[in-house]
Amino acid sequence: MELSFARLHFRWLLDGGEDSFAFSPGDGDLEHQSLHFPPELGQGHFDHTNLALGMSLYRSSHRLLPAASGHLIPVAEIEVDYGGPAFVAQSLRGGRICQQERLPEANLIFEEGRDFFLHIQKRRVLPLVDGSADSTMVALQTQITTLERLLGEPEAAAMRAALNLTALPSVTVRAIPRQISAPLHQAMARSLTGAAQKLYAQAKVLEYLSGLSEHLTLEGLGETCASTLSERVAACRDHLLGLEGKLPSLVALAQTFNLPAKRLNAAFSETYGQTIFAFITAHRLDQARHALLETDVPMKALSHKLGYSHVNNFITAFQKRFGQSPGSLRTREGKPLKPRIA
Repeated sequence: MELSFARLHFRWLLDGGEDSFAFSPGDGDLEHQSLHFPPELGQGHFDHTNLALGMSLYRSSHRLLPAASGHLIPVAEIEVDYGGPAFVAQSLRGGRICQQERLPEANLIFEEGRDFFLHIQKRRVLPLVDGSADSTMVALQTQITTLERLLGEPEAAAMRAALNLTALPSVTVRAIPRQISAPLHQAMARSLTGAAQKLYAQAKVLEYLSGLSEHLTLEGLGETCASTLSERVAACRDHLLGLEGKLPSLVALAQTFNLPAKRLNAAFSETYGQTIFAFITAHRLDQARHALLETDVPMKALSHKLGYSHVNNFITAFQKRFGQSPGSLRTREGKPLKPRIA
């Protein structure tokens, strides 16, 4: 099993519990573990879930009493060995947390709408919870190699660059819209259990990473976003019209025109009324109809030129669009004209 980290260790700083607590992903999931808040201040709990591909989710919840208001409550000194370069994203709902990072050295505050990110291999941190409001923090932990497999190496590198996380170790706090981090907070759904909960959590993590990557890319375009987007969509259309044979994937097109795949496809649909695939499919079938009427190019050669892997796929697509097969079109129209030579 791929692991998101090798070992996690808590050293409790407040009275009321054991001196320390340690676990690794191999120990399985953890549910509703106490953070050992003194009862007069409130209570805190955490959960940890292992996901596939070397990812994991950690959630801590802090429910505070009036006596805690105005205080920063030191939860525990936490040490993590990720076993290799890792990406960590932390997002908060309610309250705020001061992170006293020891590896690397940094003191940063994050709150709702300002998320916390790390590129890290070993970590030692003291989180201080603001006692003035209840809060819930969710953290995603994943190996950099996993991030590259999920997003693709260029997009994963671009996302880390946009977050200023190219160096190892590095840490930052970044304003992130609430809707972008929402899937992360939805991932650990209490209404689901077992395999269903794991699948749901993994889907939400992928949704979060995709949305975060797209947001950072568009944010980087700045004020020229609208005109630049329009130019790139037009260039994409021209590029597609000039291609013959097998079409590139949406991911490959997105890399060519330096836009997230979802955003490129959505912008293309807004401009031309069709998705990229629907547009180029219709265009190529129109080309095929013209060729069938005006030339004697064999259907097998024609289907290959238009990017169909098998002539039967071409026949099926043609019949769906025009209501008749390519062969019946030629038969009905009679012998095709020879191509003119200038």
